[in-house]
Amino acid sequence: MKLTIVGASGRTGTHLAEQALAAGHDVVALMRNPAKLTLRHERLQAVQGELTDEAAVADAVRGADAVLAALSPEIFGGPRDLPLTSGTGTILAAMRTHGVGRLVYSWGPSILIPRNPLLRAVRSAIFVLLGRLPATRSMVNETVEVGEAIRGSDRDWTLVVVTAPHDGPGTGRVKVRTGTGTGDRVGSRISRADLAQFMLAQADDLRYARQELRISN
Repeated sequence: MKLTIVGASGRTGTHLAEQALAAGHDVVALMRNPAKLTLRHERLQAVQGELTDEAAVADAVRGADAVLAALSPEIFGGPRDLPLTSGTGTILAAMRTHGVGRLVYSWGPSILIPRNPLLRAVRSAIFVLLGRLPATRSMVNETVEVGEAIRGSDRDWTLVVVTAPHDGPGTGRVKVRTGTGTGDRVGSRISRADLAQFMLAQADDLRYARQELRISN
């Protein structure tokens, strides 16, 4: 497959790129600064550009079989100035223009909005409280907007939600719980190697298309 990876220089994105190349895939990495990606491979192409750069995003997405995005808001370790909301819209628009159907998008813990009315009300109340704090107000707004953009798209998206990713070795074991509350009972921690492996496996597997998942080890 030809895979476009957004966030390839990040702590999860690096695992994604390495595992994709090891599996024999062609990888296009969309990056603001290609120098941050120390990985080198004949099947790896770096495209320089911001998430909001329509031309760069189009170049990265064109011809891809799937787009894998490993991104986080600033409060969860993402860059302070990364335009995630508008950037996500640019990615989705480029995918639509170039007929790329599959999107696997990893995010921090609060992008998943429960479908259960009671749980949704609790989550909304937490968002309101967090939104009163200057340090988290922009993250709350960004979380809601990114989630709405992805859920409202016509692509075969899968949202992969993690709470506490870490840099320990992969275990090869991943528990999965869907947004409807079915599946495994999940915890909070997961290795980034396992997160990347799970995301990569979804690139050509539509079992969880148009679903929100919470995963852990």
